[in-house]
Amino acid sequence: GKDNRLPYFLANVGHESGGCTITHENLNYSTAARLCAVWPSRFPTEASAQPYVNNPEALANNVYAGRMGNTQPGDGYLYRGRGYIQLTGRDAYAAVGQAAGLDLVNNPDLAAAPENALRVACGFWAWKGLNPICDTGDFNGVVKRINGGLNGLDDRLQWLDKARKVLAGQSVRDPNAKSTIQAVQQALNSRGYTEVGTADGIWGNNSQKGADRFRKDNNLSGVGSKVDAVLLTALGL
Repeated sequence: GKDNRLPYFLANVGHESGGCTITHENLNYSTAARLCAVWPSRFPTEASAQPYVNNPEALANNVYAGRMGNTQPGDGYLYRGRGYIQLTGRDAYAAVGQAAGLDLVNNPDLAAAPENALRVACGFWAWKGLNPICDTGDFNGVVKRINGGLNGLDDRLQWLDKARKVLAGQSVRDPNAKSTIQAVQQALNSRGYTEVGTADGIWGNNSQKGADRFRKDNNLSGVGSKVDAVLLTALGL
């Protein structure tokens, strides 16, 4: 129902902006190999990618040319990803600018200005028609509409978990905090995963073994990783 709208919005904004810390797409790549990995169809060889290493303007004008409404030379860089939800392409700047009441086509930097960031993200949400999808409970459908695939789904789901807890008035635990690790160790011990040993707040091999056995017993993702939102939720923390 409608109660999905805000958590879905916060989860995707959190992912796209690194927790509202990133407002410009980083197109400055230091190696040709990384460019080939990110854009395999554009750069089939490292030699083809080499001219774009540490050259964000040329890169944007190459990879974004002739699509997403970009028609003029230089549009790719001019309309590169900005804002909390990474607006990209002339079409997006025009439509979202209209929805947000901002002339983003002629002033694209307005999309990344802190005072406009939320308005632009809401304008994007309206432009993409995302609320009706939220109301059906299809989180993956929302993600696909935002970026055409399921990029970063695990991270988005962790943000969704945080958003729901905050909106419910629950505190969100820092998975790396000593107090969180102690709580996890105690919870695992109390459930019979005694290989964890003393709840000392230090995440070592024994804690990892206990957590992974608990994950496998409960069909949880994240085997081999440290404390994460899925583990905390499963342990009722």
